[in-house]
Amino acid sequence: MPPYDIILKHIGQHVSLTDQEKEIICSSLLCKKIRRKQYLLQEGTICTHDFFVISGCLRQYEVSPSGRENTVQFAFENWWISDWYSMIHNQPSVYNIEALENSEVFMIEKKRLEQLYTEVPALESYFRKMFMLAFVSLQKKVLYQQKPAEERYLEFTKSYGWFEQRLSQQHIASFLGITRETLSRLRGQQHKDHSENL
Repeated sequence: MPPYDIILKHIGQHVSLTDQEKEIICSSLLCKKIRRKQYLLQEGTICTHDFFVISGCLRQYEVSPSGRENTVQFAFENWWISDWYSMIHNQPSVYNIEALENSEVFMIEKKRLEQLYTEVPALESYFRKMFMLAFVSLQKKVLYQQKPAEERYLEFTKSYGWFEQRLSQQHIASFLGITRETLSRLRGQQHKDHSENL
């Protein structure tokens, strides 16, 4: 049986649901397991679902005309990930969403989600909070992308240091908009500074 308790617990941290509303939500979810390096979404296809990460790690990225990968976000347990521009405008996505680890997600189709907003009003409040948090996170990323590489890396480790061990240097560098060599230098400098301060 799919681990519905995980997503219900997450929703329950933000809004209250009746037992009947919980049943309605669970019946609308599709559980999907994906292997490492498999895609949930590929560039050029229209995104039709929102994804909630039960376990594992996902990465959303676009490929520039020069072939450079630009990572927009990572998603770990209890995080949502999707391409809402593609869903809202019914346009082919410019993004890829791939699994960096063997992962399991809940999928909810856009049309069904819109119906749920009417059937379970609390869910609309929940997603409004999720969108607000996502917007704040995006604002922070835009702001620190303007800063020098050293400040960007320090901000990253301060905000996301807890999952740095699960990501490759290549993917972190792609997220920060720097080269792997620059990241390696910054990490070395940070370890050196930490050792000197002990």
